[in-house]
Amino acid sequence: RSHRQGHSTPGRRPPRTPLASRRPPTRRGTCSFFLPYLMFRQPRHRGHPAAFASVGGLALSLSLIGVYFARSAPRVGRPVMVRGFSVGTANGATTGTTYLAGRGARFARRVGGGGSGVSPAQCMSTGNVGSTAVAREGVATPVVTHEAYDIVKVDELSEYGARTTLFKHKKTGAEVLSVEKDDENKVFGIVFRTPPTDSTGIPHILEHSVLCGSRKYKVKEPFTELMKSSLNTFLNAFTYPDRTCYPVASQNLKDFYNLVNVYLDAVFFPRAISDPQVLAQEGWHFELDNEEDPLTRKGVVLNEMKGVYSQPDNIMGKVEMESLFPDITYGVDSGGDPKVIPSLTFEQFKEFHADNYHPSNARVYFYGDDPVEERLNLLDSYLSEFSERKVDTTVKWQPLMDKPKTVKGAFPAKEGKYMASVNWVVHDEPMDSEEYLATSIISHLLMGNSAAVLRKALTDSGLGEQVLGGAFDSTLQQMVFSAGLKGLQDEESSKKVEDLVISTLETCAEKGFSEAAVAASINTIEFRLREFNTGGYPKGLMLMLGALEGWIYGRDPVDELRFEADLASLKAKLAKKEPVFENIIKKRLLKNQHRVTVTMSPDANMEAEDLKSETEELEKLKSQFNPEEVKKVVEETEALKAAQAAEDPPEAMATMPTLNLADIEKKEREIPIKVTDAAEGTKVVTHPMSTSGIMYMDLALNLDALEVEDLKYLSLFERLLTEAGTEDKGFEELTQYINTHTGGLGVSHILSQKTTGNTVGKPEDVMGYLTLRAKCVPEKIDTMLDITKEVLLKAKLDNKQRAIEMLKEAKAGMEAAVVGSGHRYAASRLSARFTTADALGELMSGISTIESVKEMLKTAEEDWPTIQSRLESIRSKLLHTKGDKKMIINLTADESLLESSSGTFTKFITDMHQNAVGDDKAPAKHDWSSEVKMADRGFEGFSVPTQVNYVGFGEQLYKPGETISGAAQVISKFLSTGFLWDNVRVIGGAYGGFCGFDPVSGVFRFLSYRDPNLAKTLDNYKAAADYLANLDLTQEELEKAIIGTIGDIDSPMSPDQKGFASLTRWLIGREQKDLQKRRDQILATSAEDFREFGRRLQALNKEADAVVVGSAAAFDAANKEMDTQFEIKEVL
Repeated sequence: RSHRQGHSTPGRRPPRTPLASRRPPTRRGTCSFFLPYLMFRQPRHRGHPAAFASVGGLALSLSLIGVYFARSAPRVGRPVMVRGFSVGTANGATTGTTYLAGRGARFARRVGGGGSGVSPAQCMSTGNVGSTAVAREGVATPVVTHEAYDIVKVDELSEYGARTTLFKHKKTGAEVLSVEKDDENKVFGIVFRTPPTDSTGIPHILEHSVLCGSRKYKVKEPFTELMKSSLNTFLNAFTYPDRTCYPVASQNLKDFYNLVNVYLDAVFFPRAISDPQVLAQEGWHFELDNEEDPLTRKGVVLNEMKGVYSQPDNIMGKVEMESLFPDITYGVDSGGDPKVIPSLTFEQFKEFHADNYHPSNARVYFYGDDPVEERLNLLDSYLSEFSERKVDTTVKWQPLMDKPKTVKGAFPAKEGKYMASVNWVVHDEPMDSEEYLATSIISHLLMGNSAAVLRKALTDSGLGEQVLGGAFDSTLQQMVFSAGLKGLQDEESSKKVEDLVISTLETCAEKGFSEAAVAASINTIEFRLREFNTGGYPKGLMLMLGALEGWIYGRDPVDELRFEADLASLKAKLAKKEPVFENIIKKRLLKNQHRVTVTMSPDANMEAEDLKSETEELEKLKSQFNPEEVKKVVEETEALKAAQAAEDPPEAMATMPTLNLADIEKKEREIPIKVTDAAEGTKVVTHPMSTSGIMYMDLALNLDALEVEDLKYLSLFERLLTEAGTEDKGFEELTQYINTHTGGLGVSHILSQKTTGNTVGKPEDVMGYLTLRAKCVPEKIDTMLDITKEVLLKAKLDNKQRAIEMLKEAKAGMEAAVVGSGHRYAASRLSARFTTADALGELMSGISTIESVKEMLKTAEEDWPTIQSRLESIRSKLLHTKGDKKMIINLTADESLLESSSGTFTKFITDMHQNAVGDDKAPAKHDWSSEVKMADRGFEGFSVPTQVNYVGFGEQLYKPGETISGAAQVISKFLSTGFLWDNVRVIGGAYGGFCGFDPVSGVFRFLSYRDPNLAKTLDNYKAAADYLANLDLTQEELEKAIIGTIGDIDSPMSPDQKGFASLTRWLIGREQKDLQKRRDQILATSAEDFREFGRRLQALNKEADAVVVGSAAAFDAANKEMDTQFEIKEVL
């Protein structure tokens, strides 16, 4: 839930980034918003094309709507299982930073990417259920029929090479979309329309709760059992403002049907509607261990939403949604307002399930290569127990206002600046699909990158520090538009922001957009639609989410995914010079009076006042209880904790479907790699594989000539390369040129400790590379390489204004991120104690970076030549012709394209060396280990305005030179999904509790997410050692843990991810034989491995450090309670 107001089952509108650039919730969650990097099971996002701040390697996505994930907090992970990868973004590069809105394209916006067409899949043969012949690809192929269903419509979705059949279940009226596609990564989802009438968070809490046991699956938490032992490629649930989704995915057919069965039984027959303890655990309950203790409230969703409402962007999003939609469901928070959640009763909870979780209110989705008849049979075995009934969950339309209004709000901050946004509800009646697509392009033209008209106007104004919003957002029934700024100096600047947004739109409506800008935006969106690059997330999941954006409101789900006809029509109109975009801006915005300008002010007393108010309320409530009522609360607290701590009996465990080790592939998947020496000592690394005709290129430049002080400036340098213009092209022209001729080009870096085999590397042995990542179709390779040379050799590093704007954005982004993603900062700070790579990583993108960015900003404003000199020096050192392995080119493409383009890349290498910067003297390599200071040992506390904590605890479990078995990965997952889940999340009430083991550095870390506790969580971490050391693990439990771990490492990757992962493994020193050995060790993990790991933890418990990002009140309480004291630093 990391948006401005969504839920994880984030609840406001879901974030609106491109389908492929936006990730679905992480595989472990249950309710959340969509977030970039992880975390689908994460906090909510706010549904606007996101503004991604890349300085410091951080990406911050802001969206207006709230979507909440169901069960998991964001994990601290590393892309493609590689350590130390810090990402920067630019120009909608391969990381994807823009957001598409609109029908057909609105599905694509989550996809991001770009590329060539997709070939149609082969049709599937039918079973013995029945068939009807239809023409497909010129051949009569059968469509499966079934006696329990009517066929509503059969379609060929040529855009994605799939056949779709829309069924209607005869007995219940449930709608079923069956997508046949030659894709082994099968996807299922069931969705209910669940518009709430208040902010008690019923949809969100129910989304959590239905996965806590059901009629057939009698364990307390089937969801966690699936996390432990499934090969799933996606497992989550999430709540939108008006619907709740339960998707799963797997490449293993047996596992897939296991997942489908568990989810169907969960939504229709949950234990939660008969057991009030589920609502108490997942929603809220009074807690009182002893009669004389202070009364408190606990609950997973309650604490999750306290974390959400600690973030200024989320608070602003709540105010925006309430003001834009005062009369309908979007004006309340489906995720739950922490002040309202405690008014939810068990009767209301049961009634909501009965009213909404019925097949007559369901949309069911299947995708992949599994037999259609099996899908229909399995589903009918559940649906046939119901009969059709009238379920009115229609989402009403918000009537448009006849005049604009302004609204004010406040957020907690001791020293903060103001925020302002200008927002519209765009329409109050259905909009045609071509206009939806057009709004996607307008969004890109206005806000899609740093050179986009409105984003640039807001940035150049100097009124604030970071742009908010992303123009049009079509996630919900009524599209909204939002744009604004954070970091304003005073409240009066809000009116200036409003005036600037409106005047910029007026200029666009009157003068239009340049032909070059329009061509660039259309190419960007079309590339993403055709490439359909969903990263590591199942393609079928993204298709489902796209289809739902119309299906949930009664529109044809397949039409929501089409784009060819609308795109062709739109291009034709533009070719005739029709003012398509100008007319939309005039009609939907400038002549539309349903506009709300929101101003948010910092309130230094808000956090303390909220805490005081809650404390006084609970004291008053307890004083009103009679002795019997107090005793009852104590008894209920004891009973709930006993139930939470109790093991599931064997007969309950026996009800869970399982795989066995015979279902597991024993051979590690191999990514093809070939390394060759090219001219001037350059290495060319190639990965031949199917990429649908797209060339993916990663150019890597060794960082070893840079000083540690240089590395602080590296993220700024990376952005300036592509976002400041060049000697030949201005900033806007360069951006448009990149977007017109490529599928994206961006700069980031890799930084990691090196290793040999599966041993812990030397702490001082580091590798670091600047990486320029780009992609294009074959005919554009020459142009892509010309752009690459231009940005590397001719970027305008003297652009003071752009540098200051970037630093302001970075500062604002990191200050927001530390409140919402404190676990990441805690993890980074812990690791910075042990290795040079991690110390550098923390310096460049950790909590200490906030201060260094402030210092850089001050220097840039007062002494720009010093900054410019540093940036020029960095370029000179990186592009020097001398030195070992100065440049590496990594290519991923079809084998024929790699062969045909080899000469082009050879010429590029020669050109780069001939035009390199620097003199004849090679720059010296720097010993970073002697220049960087490791983080101090001890207990560190970073105080921020929040109602929850992010608790980290860790130590270097294995020392340099020690060999680490793959069993460590099994044990880490087992702890996360078992002991920590039970004690930190279920009993402790945190939104997440997990651990991670880094096999390169040997560092083991415990982390919690949106945690109401601090000292108690540290006690749980320490108790994990004894738990493991004395664990009597059954063979069945052991096999489950092994299977679940294999599922993690076998997660699917897109071609570009595979190529980059292979490159990174090669750079750090990990070979295919090492990966196979790790897999063999995982499969051979024994119960003794668990106990030995526990003994290691026992030995290090007293030495381990803690790093916590949390509230001042939590640190005060912990220091009074604990022997070891936290050294507290105020961050914001």
